Amino acid sequence: MALDEHPNVFRFEARLWVSPAPRDEALEQLRAQRAWDKENAKLQRWWVSFSIGAAVGVAGVLAVGSAANLDPTLYLLLLPVGFGGGAIIGALINKRFNAPDAQHASLPARPTTAPLTLIPSRVAKAAPEQASAAELIEWSKRGFVG
Repeated sequence: MALDEHPNVFRFEARLWVSPAPRDEALEQLRAQRAWDKENAKLQRWWVSFSIGAAVGVAGVLAVGSAANLDPTLYLLLLPVGFGGGAIIGALINKRFNAPDAQHASLPARPTTAPLTLIPSRVAKAAPEQASAAELIEWSKRGFVG
């Protein structure tokens, strides 16, 4: 592919990215940021509260439907409402308990990266080798070369 040799284009996780910064510098910044995210993602367990809330919501609909001796088709049709309601309540409870900051104060600052733009495959195929980084960014945001 012609863009593999471009000084501002690099491949990360099987995708092409373009940055105004040089390739090596942008790639190193992105790797440092992803490593920080991977190491500190353990602190954000939103999916646990979401899942527990959804399970409690479904169980609640089943319990109320059974206790009220409702027609099973009626309360089975309400299961998605219980799932959604429980998931939303679980997410709100999780938001209430989590710190309002994006990260805990004891953590080091999250590494920053130069602005990165994902290059769509149709742009990568049609872009000329001598295209500048600004042109690649513009074309990638538009979704086509031209």
